[in-house]
Amino acid sequence: MKQGMFFVLALLATVIPACGGLNAPVYETVVPAEIQPGNAVPAPTNEVVVTLSGNITASNSDGLLELDLPTLEKFGLVQYTVTDPWFQDDVTYTGILLADLIEVAAPPDPVTAVTVTALDGYSADIPLAEIQRWPVLLATRANDQHLTIANNGPTRIIFPYDAHQDVTAARNMSVWNIEFLEIK
Repeated sequence: MKQGMFFVLALLATVIPACGGLNAPVYETVVPAEIQPGNAVPAPTNEVVVTLSGNITASNSDGLLELDLPTLEKFGLVQYTVTDPWFQDDVTYTGILLADLIEVAAPPDPVTAVTVTALDGYSADIPLAEIQRWPVLLATRANDQHLTIANNGPTRIIFPYDAHQDVTAARNMSVWNIEFLEIK
């Protein structure tokens, strides 16, 4: 009987991590995407909140992909709640999955990383492996309120900090007041 129980426990120890584990990041789709990969992305009619450059083929302005908030949110909104390491509180962030944004930007070559640059010039590279492993958000809202420059917006990078194995690394890649995304 003990051998049978040991086998079941060993099997569960193998299967659960392979399925994402018990703490697998979960997000909820709030608004389905209107802009899909292959669709033309309209030029901004409002203030540009983020500009994509680099390894992209989709553009709406001289080889760049300039996005205003209404257009950005047409890429589809998802949300999840995390214990924000700066606010030391649970915050529900809503935004666009960075992986979906890359897909719509249509890189012609394999992507290795995304360099995220803030309004103040601070930048961080997010390796593609992190983007594929975690639901990394380009957040536009916190607790159902649009982010402003005063509260780290209009966009910011959010990781599922509670589930990420290296919270320090995730925190170091979490840029706010984003101005540019360069797909490499």
